[in-house]
Amino acid sequence: MGTQRVKTYQEKQKQKEKEKEQAASSESVQEAAKVAKPAQPKKQRSKKWLKAKESVAAQKEYPLEEAIRLVKKTSYAQFDARIEVHIRLKPKKGQVVRGVLALPHGTGKEARVVVFDDGVLTKIEQGKIDFDVLIARPTDLPKLAKVAKILGPRGLMPNAKSGTITNEPEKLVEQIKKGQIEFKTDSANNLHLAIGRVSWEEKKLAENFTVVYNAIKQYSPLAVYLSATMGPSIKVKL
Repeated sequence: MGTQRVKTYQEKQKQKEKEKEQAASSESVQEAAKVAKPAQPKKQRSKKWLKAKESVAAQKEYPLEEAIRLVKKTSYAQFDARIEVHIRLKPKKGQVVRGVLALPHGTGKEARVVVFDDGVLTKIEQGKIDFDVLIARPTDLPKLAKVAKILGPRGLMPNAKSGTITNEPEKLVEQIKKGQIEFKTDSANNLHLAIGRVSWEEKKLAENFTVVYNAIKQYSPLAVYLSATMGPSIKVKL
């Protein structure tokens, strides 16, 4: 009986040693995997961007007029680049900020606007989407439902919140061509809106910016930046 107990004890000890070895081996594999995991590459900036960035003081907030002059100066595109305002809003669960506003001087790009009809429906079904804004009447909604899966992911589905469903489509077409734009926060609660071109005079850019900011300030913006299509961002003093 004593011999049997000794054997049982020895077997238990061997099992414990085996489990320790397996655990140590598992930890080694995990550690090796951590070491072998490639580091995420840092975003590479071009020499032109870095040169332009030298003119912008880090963390400094610039008065609007100075920010506009600086964004024009630091644009290094070989074309008449777009100037955009980027607004970071205070995060609020479930909140999506969206609406429409009319810029007094437009955006510098004429939107391709079409009014929904059977011909447009056929083109959409064929994958021929040659417009930026689609306007529809309330009576068009049943037909629009057929192509909702095509238009929805592209952000082109007419809806009441963006004002693209109306009984006066021709009137809305004119308003959009004169500078009415739609805005909507992205998944990180930021807004990105074009307010003009680098070649524009500062007064026009300032007036467009002011209209945008006045429409958004009720949503508690945390930070506002200006940037050209190719150029560093400049923080605007609120």
